[in-house]
Amino acid sequence: MSARLLTCFAVVLLAGTISAAAQTRLGGSITAPKVDGPVPRLADGKPDLTGVWLRRVGTGNVATLLPKGETMPLLPEAKKLMEAHRNVDDPQANCLPANTPPRSTPYPFRIVTTPTHVFMLYEAMHEFRQVFLDGRKHPPADELEHNWHGHSIGWWEKDTLVVDTTGFNDKTWFDNNGHPHSENLHTVERYTRTNLGTLAIEITVDDPVAYAKPFTLRTEANLMPGTELMEYICSENNQDVPYISGPALRGQ
Repeated sequence: MSARLLTCFAVVLLAGTISAAAQTRLGGSITAPKVDGPVPRLADGKPDLTGVWLRRVGTGNVATLLPKGETMPLLPEAKKLMEAHRNVDDPQANCLPANTPPRSTPYPFRIVTTPTHVFMLYEAMHEFRQVFLDGRKHPPADELEHNWHGHSIGWWEKDTLVVDTTGFNDKTWFDNNGHPHSENLHTVERYTRTNLGTLAIEITVDDPVAYAKPFTLRTEANLMPGTELMEYICSENNQDVPYISGPALRGQ
């Protein structure tokens, strides 16, 4: 589970039963070192995005990733839905997928690139996304399956990988605050490796059912050299849920 769901009692109990090294992998305590150096490149000259990355900012509230003066203009029904969300309703609390853009978790993820695909492998929930780079388009609307991670196609614009995704279901939240979305959600992510240790990320969100206008979020991920993803199991018999109460987190 994410660190925000662990009670103080649970933390004390864990401290007595797991190693110090394992304790540092609790969500929220994982950090990435500062890594300098030039952008590595593939044989064809494109930036190599391969590696294990950590993106932590915005987990509580993605609105913190908005440029100064910008807002996430919730429409009335979406605002009502968000206000009704309780912590116990959080998909992440119920071991459901939690890595739909723009949501992030405080756990690492790995990017794997091939000539035809980019794969994003997430430690949290053991999820993965696949991005098709083979020139295909999204399926027609009447054939598009709506699922947790949507249908992603990508291409390169100079040194930036652009990922266009549609076909989401409406079951995920954007953050711990419970920002909702509909099945009309359409995201465009832009990944630019600015140096050896930094991956700049820009996410444009367009959901005319939930938000009055599109908005763009800006964040970054940091390289974790020499790190491997660890096993993360959260599939059934979650003991925390009965003790989670109150509205979804606010003001974080």
